[in-house]
Amino acid sequence: MTSSVHLIGICGSGMSSLALWYRYRGFEVSGCDRSPGSNLLQLLDAGIAVSDKHDPLHVEKVGRVVFSAAIPVDHPEIVFAREKGVPVLRRSEALAELANDSHLLAVAGAHGKTTTTAMTGWILQETGHDPTVMVGGTVSAWGGNFRPGSSLTVVEADEYDRAFLRLKPVSAAVTSFAIEHLECYGTPEALSVAFGVFLEMTRPGGTVIVPFINRDLAKWAERIERNVITTGPEGSVFCRPLETDKWRQKYMIDGIQGYLPLPGNHNLRNAEAAIALASTAGVSTEDSAGALESFPGVSRRLERIGNTGSAVVLSDYAHHPDEIEAALQGVSQVSQGKIVVVFEPHLYSRTAVQYEAAGIALSRADMALVLPIYPAREKPIPGITSQLVVDASVRAGGNCELCTPVNVMKLLLEMEAEIIVFMGAGSIDSLARELVEDAE
Repeated sequence: MTSSVHLIGICGSGMSSLALWYRYRGFEVSGCDRSPGSNLLQLLDAGIAVSDKHDPLHVEKVGRVVFSAAIPVDHPEIVFAREKGVPVLRRSEALAELANDSHLLAVAGAHGKTTTTAMTGWILQETGHDPTVMVGGTVSAWGGNFRPGSSLTVVEADEYDRAFLRLKPVSAAVTSFAIEHLECYGTPEALSVAFGVFLEMTRPGGTVIVPFINRDLAKWAERIERNVITTGPEGSVFCRPLETDKWRQKYMIDGIQGYLPLPGNHNLRNAEAAIALASTAGVSTEDSAGALESFPGVSRRLERIGNTGSAVVLSDYAHHPDEIEAALQGVSQVSQGKIVVVFEPHLYSRTAVQYEAAGIALSRADMALVLPIYPAREKPIPGITSQLVVDASVRAGGNCELCTPVNVMKLLLEMEAEIIVFMGAGSIDSLARELVEDAE
C-alpha cells in the first residue's frame, strides 16, 4: 500500500473510522468535508489534517484518494486525481483492502448492525482479545467509532451502494432483513440476493449467522459448506427475556442468566447475534453474557442525552418503521408515563414508500410530533411531505401532528411527558441536544 491517503467526505461515520484505521496502519492521512460534524475532534486528535473546503490541490501529492458514496464521481478532486494518475477508491474498496487481510468478523442487516458490531467488539475486548473495531456510531468508551487493536477485526458491513459485497469475512452475521435501499437494488428480490451473496463471501470453513426467521438468506452459504448459526426464539442462540429493571433487562441463554444494560427486545436480538459471532472467535456464551453486562451502548441508540423539565430526553437513530416500533417497545419497558416522539422523516423517496407504516408505528406513542422531511442527498418529490406520515398515524388512531424546529419546544412543554424520544437519521439529534442545553 502507498503511505498517504486523502479522504473526501472524511467526517461521515463510515469515512472517519476508515481514516482512523489508515492512520493506525501508519498512513499519512488528510481529508476534507464541508460539514465536519462531531467526528472532527477524533480525527484531529489522531493527527489527521481536515479541511472544510474542497480543492483539487488536496490530492496533488497523495498516494491514493478515497471517496464516500455521497460524493459524485465528477467531483473536482476525483477528476484531478485521475488526471494525475492517483489511484481513486470508493469507500467500499478501501474498507475491503484494509479488512480482508485480517481475521474478519462482519455484521450486516437492515437494523441493529451498529449495536451488534459494537457489542461483538465489546465482548472481544472484555475477554482479552484486543479487537480492531470499526462501527457506524460512537462508543463512548472508545472515544468514537473506531477501536484500534489486533488482526481480529469486527466491522459494520453496510448494504448501501453494495458496499458489503466486497468483504471476505471469516464469520458473517445478518441481524435483520427489511426492504431498504431499493435505489441501489431495484427490487426486493435483488436486495435479498445481495444479502445471500454477502454470506456466501465468507471464507471456506467460515460461519454465517442469521435470524431463524430469515434462515433462507443462508441457504447458498450452507450449500457451499459454511457453518450456519440461527438466532431468535426458534434459533440455536436465543436470549429469553425475563424482567426489566428500568434500563437493565434480565434474560436467560443456555441456562445462563445475563443482564443487558439496554431496554428492548430488539437489543436482545442484537445480543444474540453478537454472542454467536464472538463464539466463532472462541468466546464462551457465559463469558459473552458477562461482558455484555458492562456494555456502554452506542450513541443515538435510545441514548439518554438529558432532561427537559421533568422529562427524560432520548436520541435514537430510528428512521425505518420497524426501528420506530422497536424503539417504542424498548421505551415502554422502562416507562409507565407519557411517551412523546419527535420524528424527522428521512429522504423523500423513503417517505413516499414508508409513510403509511411509519405513521402506524408512531401511533404507538402517546403523542408524536413530525418535523419536515430531511432531504439529505435528494430533491423534493411533488406531493411527498411529512403530512402523509401524520395522516397515516391519525388513521391508525394515533395522536400526531406536524411541527417545526422553531415550535417543537413550546409544544413539548405543553405535553408533560415522562420520556421524549427524538427519532431520525438526519439533523434531529442536533436539535435534541440544543433543546436540552437550552433547558438547563
